[in-house]
Formats: sequence, C-alpha cells, structure tokens
Amino acid sequence: MIYNRIPIFLVLSFLFLQCTHIEENPKFSLEQDQKSVKAILEVLDDHSISTEDKMIVWVDDLVHMAPNHPLISDKPTLIAHIEKEKEYGLADMKHEILEMHSYDKIVVMHGSVTGMFYPSNMQKPVAFSTKNMFVFRRMEDNSLKIWKVIFNMNS
Repeated sequence: MIYNRIPIFLVLSFLFLQCTHIEENPKFSLEQDQKSVKAILEVLDDHSISTEDKMIVWVDDLVHMAPNHPLISDKPTLIAHIEKEKEYGLADMKHEILEMHSYDKIVVMHGSVTGMFYPSNMQKPVAFSTKNMFVFRRMEDNSLKIWKVIFNMNS
C-alpha cells in the first residue's frame, strides 16, 4: 500500500500545520456571527421599526421565498409584499436560531419562528410556527446581512 511508504511523521506534520494555519488566521468567529444574526433577527421581530428601515439588514440582491408567493429579488418588491401582508393583520413573532454554520463569505442558519397573528378584521388571533433557512452574506467589514431566506409553515 502507498500509505506504508509515507512516513506518519510527515502526515501528522502536514495536518498540524493546516490546523495551526486555520487557527492563526480566523476571518470570523461563530460566536460573533451568532451575536450578529440575533441582532438581525431582533430587527425583523421589532414592530417599532418601519418596513423601509428594516431593509438595512438585507442586501440589495436578496432572495425571499415565502409559501404560495412568487420569488422576491429586490428591496422595493419585498417592502410592497410586507406592507400588503400588514393589511391583513399584525404578526407578533419571535425568530430563533436552531443551527448555524459560519463560512468565509456566508453564514447559513436553520431557524424557526413562533408567534401570534392578529387579523385586522377583529377575528380571533391565530398561533403559528414556521421553519426557515437563512443565508447571510458577509460584508467587507465582516458584518452580516440577509441574502436569501426561505420558510414554510410547520404542519
């Protein structure tokens, strides 16, 4: 076998050097990314922030995929979509991070949302929960912004 011909010392040295290189040159940290994502999700959940002002947490070439709606790929269309939804009532919601992975240029998060929907026609409020997948783009200053999101209602 070829493995018998490669000295184990060389293999271990190579692995050590690779691990050392990764630890010495981190461009990001999972802990900082989690703080950044939590702050972004708090913006999404905050009713005191206007829809237009919430767009600061999104990149311009966004992708928003909601159930039973066409794909949205720009901020003006997303603003119109959210404002149209508000005509039907208020969704009081809380985003949660279930799993997150940080990479050089993106952060991928699997999450959930729980909340209550208060219809504008004064009908009884309805509890809801969703599952989602967010992709955040890492900006030049290492901050994060929402790039892509897809979600569905839990069954």
